[in-house]
Amino acid sequence: MKTALVAYAGCLLTLAVVDAIWLGIVARTFYRDQLGELMLPSPNLGIAALFYLLFTVAVVILTVLPGLSSGSIGTALLYGAILGLAAYGTYDITNLSTLKNWPLAMSLVDMAWGTFLTALSAAGGYCAARFLA
Repeated sequence: MKTALVAYAGCLLTLAVVDAIWLGIVARTFYRDQLGELMLPSPNLGIAALFYLLFTVAVVILTVLPGLSSGSIGTALLYGAILGLAAYGTYDITNLSTLKNWPLAMSLVDMAWGTFLTALSAAGGYCAARFLA
């Protein structure tokens, strides 16, 4: 149980910090330019926190724990990339198929980001559990 909790903390910290840098600094204007009027002036932090808390559970169970079981950060990274592509792809491809004028560039960038971010978060959780638990 301690291992899973430490993995959760490492994963959540990685996810939140890296995504905050991406959304708040690196790609801030990209999302605003792509979404225009659809984007809120500022995010609903309560709902964002709920996403991070729930998604981290999935990342730990589906990527970090298998990586720890196999003793391989590569497993955690690969499973994280697959989970990220599936999760972000579900959102973006659904939007492409159901929303008028949803930008293709937005979906492609967001899916690539979700793949990278989830893999990196899995590695953060793996390293926290491996070295701190």
